[in-house]
Amino acid sequence: MSIGDVLYRMGEAVDSGLGWLRGLVLPAPSKTPPSFRYLRRLIRRNLTVHEFLSLTLQLAFVSYLVVNLILLLLRLDVLWILLIAPPYFLYIRYILVRNRRFFLELDPYRVFYYWISIISFVSFIGYAVVRGITTTVYYYMGYLAAILGVVVVFRYYFKSRYGRDYTYGVVEEVKNGLIRVFVHDDIAANVKPGYYWVDSVPEAEPGRVVKLLIENRTLRGAVPVRILEVYLTDQSSQTSTEPKEEIE
Repeated sequence: MSIGDVLYRMGEAVDSGLGWLRGLVLPAPSKTPPSFRYLRRLIRRNLTVHEFLSLTLQLAFVSYLVVNLILLLLRLDVLWILLIAPPYFLYIRYILVRNRRFFLELDPYRVFYYWISIISFVSFIGYAVVRGITTTVYYYMGYLAAILGVVVVFRYYFKSRYGRDYTYGVVEEVKNGLIRVFVHDDIAANVKPGYYWVDSVPEAEPGRVVKLLIENRTLRGAVPVRILEVYLTDQSSQTSTEPKEEIE
């Protein structure tokens, strides 16, 4: 291989790297959903694009928490916490902006992950600072209580702004007076994705979109309990990524 070929390939690699970095910093909405090639190998379930995107955000956030906890346990310099924050925030923003067309309802996810990530970042930085200036356990307890208060306030704000007592699902099966409904991940209603059985109602046929009343249960999240309304639009639960505004 000649020197010219080596330099050419080096130039291609640099250009490709700059293009990837530019896409990460300034993402543009995609017209096609991501393939989730590696995640599909780990998750042996037939999830929708929306569920995979939600799972990606959850894994990113949990990984961020774990890494920061490890840094605190190792008592490394607070600079490390500052260094890992920009890549994480850029990645969260990339997922949300790049795939905004494929979230069933973007705003709740965007607000939740942006703010819970900011709260976590400030919490870790603050804890490292408190640890450096005091050894009294009461200061730690007071600081943790303050963080808990911030989380509670944010939870109240999020529920008052985006929370609702209903969600949407797609009828999969009607059997013996019961209906099996598929419900997407719904952060606003605090409902996990999956199949739920509810009482049958007229016109609730397979493929129909239904509006479901939910019931909050302690430490279990919310679950659909009955159908409030049946829509005449047919929609596949396994492939749909259309926004709820269009369903409604």
